[in-house]
Amino acid sequence: MRNCGKKSGFILLLIVLFLTATGCEISMPFAKKNTSEQISNLSASSVFLDNSEIRSQTISLLNRAKKAIYIELSALDDPEIIDLIIKRSHEGVEIKILLDQWQRENAQTVKKLKNQNISVQYYPAQKGQYHRLRYMVIDYQVAMFYGQDWLQKYANTRSIAIRLTGDTAWNLAKSFTKDWEYTTTLTLELPDSIDLPEDNITFALNGNVKQQILYAIKQATTEICAEVEQISETETVEALIAAKQRGCKVRLILSPSCAEATPNTIKAFKEAQIEVRYYDPADTEKINFNIGIFDNKTLIISSSSWSYRTFVINHEGSLSIPSPQVVNKIYSVFERDWQNSSPA
Repeated sequence: MRNCGKKSGFILLLIVLFLTATGCEISMPFAKKNTSEQISNLSASSVFLDNSEIRSQTISLLNRAKKAIYIELSALDDPEIIDLIIKRSHEGVEIKILLDQWQRENAQTVKKLKNQNISVQYYPAQKGQYHRLRYMVIDYQVAMFYGQDWLQKYANTRSIAIRLTGDTAWNLAKSFTKDWEYTTTLTLELPDSIDLPEDNITFALNGNVKQQILYAIKQATTEICAEVEQISETETVEALIAAKQRGCKVRLILSPSCAEATPNTIKAFKEAQIEVRYYDPADTEKINFNIGIFDNKTLIISSSSWSYRTFVINHEGSLSIPSPQVVNKIYSVFERDWQNSSPA
């Protein structure tokens, strides 16, 4: 029996060494925080909710870049920002851009940028798969994580952007280099390390977005508030219902389109006595963000709705931010939208 144990341990060691050698990551980013509650020092002033302010911050960061600008978006057609990107490239700043190949706005953008020798590529998504990541990294150490794309049609909408100056900015830079290498097979040269303070923010990609959200739902003990375009992924729906059954107050603000798109989910929420409202504002007050607030302690912002497509098919991302200051700011926005919403 002891020989069997040694043999099993040896086999496990070989598997771990193989995965490490092939570049696979072995991590449990959500479970690791069980031992002690982590708090982020991200301030409320790092959260932007007005689209004109988000755009102004973006332009300011683009102008401040000295070495490199990495941009990952679904779509881009803002002419002023495009011209500024070209200007900064001509001034010697390294610029790399990844966009979604299925968004029609990108055709003219990519053509114009390539004509100016800007390194812009389409993320190699398969048919039916969309590239929904939205962030920018400046000089490897400052980043903006966005709730919506840089499009002219969104000029008057409400969205969200998070400014990051801690180690999550560096993590986004490293994530971009992986996506760039996957897209082009070319390796970007990064500094060996960047000395940034730990911000206790967790960045999740693809399938880990679902795990991040599920973990937050299952850990919640008092209240869950979510303002999301759609919630339809089966495990997520079941987890919210289970949270309600164990005594959590659960309030959801969804798009009115859910009444026809996901009627069975809405019915299940109502039967579980989960409060659901629809936010249907004027065009100038449309919302382009997907957020969850858990126990009034943690904010999760995801790049898209909480659906099967988001969690399984698309290229998506999310941030989990355990910051009381940030949560208080977003909670007040949720309460205002709750009052301006209509019962489902």
